[in-house]
Amino acid sequence: MKDVARAAGVSHITVSRVVRGERTVKTATAEKVRHFLRKLDYRPDPALSALAAYRVKGRRVKASGTVLAFLETEKLVYNDSVLEGARVEALQLGYSVESFSLPVSVAGQRQLSRQLFHRGITGLLISPSNEPRRLEGWDWPRFAPVSLGALRHEPAMHAVAMDYFHGLQTAYAELSRKGYKRIGLFLREDLEARTGHLWLGAYLSIRQPALKPLLFRESSQLERTVRQWLAREKLDAVLTIHREWHETLARKAIAPAYLNDMAPEPGAPMIRFDPKDIGREGVQLVHLLLQKRELGLPALPKMILLRGEWSAPLPTKFSPWVSKKLMTLWWRGRGAGKV
Repeated sequence: MKDVARAAGVSHITVSRVVRGERTVKTATAEKVRHFLRKLDYRPDPALSALAAYRVKGRRVKASGTVLAFLETEKLVYNDSVLEGARVEALQLGYSVESFSLPVSVAGQRQLSRQLFHRGITGLLISPSNEPRRLEGWDWPRFAPVSLGALRHEPAMHAVAMDYFHGLQTAYAELSRKGYKRIGLFLREDLEARTGHLWLGAYLSIRQPALKPLLFRESSQLERTVRQWLAREKLDAVLTIHREWHETLARKAIAPAYLNDMAPEPGAPMIRFDPKDIGREGVQLVHLLLQKRELGLPALPKMILLRGEWSAPLPTKFSPWVSKKLMTLWWRGRGAGKV
């Protein structure tokens, strides 16, 4: 690093900042340093980088530095699973995870930021939420933040989420492979929005132009709306997450495929994904950032997308009359434990 600094005419601290990707170095200076990094074939030693994280000159490493903060944006059952996965992975890496409610006000967030910093807690996991949140009042150069979930919080930071886009494409492809031609999308509007509209985007990118998805809100007219939509679109399969509608679909010989594993019972056709994996991957990413001392907001935020797995393929489609009889028997039989 000192050889690069000497060639570039800068201090070795400046070279270190460029290597870590900090944005405190002027653009022209950073480009000059990168030129000599390439020219001299500079490569960091991973073992020394890990050691340096524990031996920061002039700074005492506190025991509380092994604590990660899980900032809960709102109370969701889904977040409980994500937090559970984070705690399991953190234990394997020598950390513990404490949950904190993320204040709405800027003053509240600023106060929490100070409390965490003075406790030596620098790794942050921002929980999934129903709406994007803006995090203000944080002294970001003191923290290594990672957002969990598909919604992009502000300011931009590294994130881990389920690959909803790929999941819908996979389910659609499996239905098509089995002979289903008119495949609809049926989702509650706010739950689809929580994916960052990735489910809707994936569907619109591959659907037949004549078919319209049904994104609904709860109302007294919902059942009538659904029946009209099914009759109008003449569907033979539906992509959904709403298990409470499976009997209605079965009676109309419409095959359901679920975009998550909240299916009516084990073995139902679905994209299987464990929310705990988001927590586990988030902890791994925070651990890496802390090891490399990459604190602050990244210049180029990255998103890690975790793919689910298709489970329990549907039966091949038959003629409409046979299909209706088989689908009805299939669901009734499953409920009675006969198949």
